[in-house]
Amino acid sequence: MTQTYDHAEDVLRECLTQSGAALVILTDVTGGTLRGRGAMMAVTSTRAVGYISNGCVDADIIARARGGQAGHFIYGAGSPYRDIVLPCGGRLDIAILQNPDHGTIQSALKKLDERKDVMLVLDDVSVHLVPRIKLRIAGRGAACTALAELAELSGFEVLVQSPDADIWPACEHLKDPVYPPPARDDMRTAFVCLFHDHDWEPALLQQALNGPCFYLGAMGSERTHQTRCETLSNLGVEQDALARIKGPIGLVESQRDARLLALSILAEIVQSAQLADLL
Repeated sequence: MTQTYDHAEDVLRECLTQSGAALVILTDVTGGTLRGRGAMMAVTSTRAVGYISNGCVDADIIARARGGQAGHFIYGAGSPYRDIVLPCGGRLDIAILQNPDHGTIQSALKKLDERKDVMLVLDDVSVHLVPRIKLRIAGRGAACTALAELAELSGFEVLVQSPDADIWPACEHLKDPVYPPPARDDMRTAFVCLFHDHDWEPALLQQALNGPCFYLGAMGSERTHQTRCETLSNLGVEQDALARIKGPIGLVESQRDARLLALSILAEIVQSAQLADLL
């Protein structure tokens, strides 16, 4: 699957694996630019990963990094580089760091691997980094794999749980509907149930409801969702908790194609993450 390098974690790992890489950090943004503060690039003599803009300035940044330049650079409003225009009318403040300290990067990556926020401080640049959004999918069938593929391509951390152990690489095998494996959800986790055989749902949904997920959803019609909520209510789940479960799921209603359903679900998750100030 194609690596998009949207997340700072990907770029920092690249800095560790590519000898002599320069690290480019977007330190401040003004106006309606594509990328936000903290966006990164890693640049070597033969390779550049990550991106800072929608192509407006990246080529110039790469040339400067490969030329050994370091320091702070401004593009757009107030920039001395008048031949490089940002169509959005905004401003990008860029820092280029040649051979950034590997120990500091490794420490930051360890925190991100532990699903913790970290303040990355390199030279005179400080940037707050957060773990990528995590999507835990419990289910089986085409919709499950389609959502996992789309989410991974979109830069999510993806965990698939299924009774079908071969449905996804490193799938967490569900063996008992009543006793799911321990959840490792956090406040940046979305949980989705994609079962047609709904006997697998109650324990998994109860588990997720007892955790800090910012999004919970389960596949099925309105009638199915009503039955689902009745089942959970009979198991002692309170109405306030039941209201957290999205059902039917997805921004676009009644999708009968697995990939379009996955797109609809992922769009709803992204919307929920944005409303929760996670993006």
